[in-house]
Amino acid sequence: MKAISIEALHEAAKSRPNGYLDDVMAYATKQDETHVFLATEDFYLLRDKYSGTSDFPMSGPGAHLHKILGTFGIKFSEGCSCRGRMIQMNKWGIDGCEQNIETIVEWLKEEAARRKLPYITAAGRMLVRRAIHNARKEAQRAEETT
Repeated sequence: MKAISIEALHEAAKSRPNGYLDDVMAYATKQDETHVFLATEDFYLLRDKYSGTSDFPMSGPGAHLHKILGTFGIKFSEGCSCRGRMIQMNKWGIDGCEQNIETIVEWLKEEAARRKLPYITAAGRMLVRRAIHNARKEAQRAEETT
């Protein structure tokens, strides 16, 4: 577990891209008045992402699904395989995720059962499709700006 002072986060945000603080907070497992706590592997994942040394894509359908689930308070937890599956989805890319949508929906179902959360397959499929759609829009914007 890594503790990062909230003051240091705000200072770092000044030299990071928009969304940096939201991204860090999406990985936070705990927070108190002065610190944010991240799993050690999440700390290094974010460090690599924002230092440009990451060896796997941090954007794509998996990252978008992670962001969507985060809006419902569903975040990485100890013992889950979510991070690896997010990375796999990012590696597959948009087309690969469309081809593997049923696998991804099954992953969501398995994780919901593990966390004892209610799950509706149609809703899971809708979330995956939304993540793919968002990734496609992000890719199009990137293409238009280059």
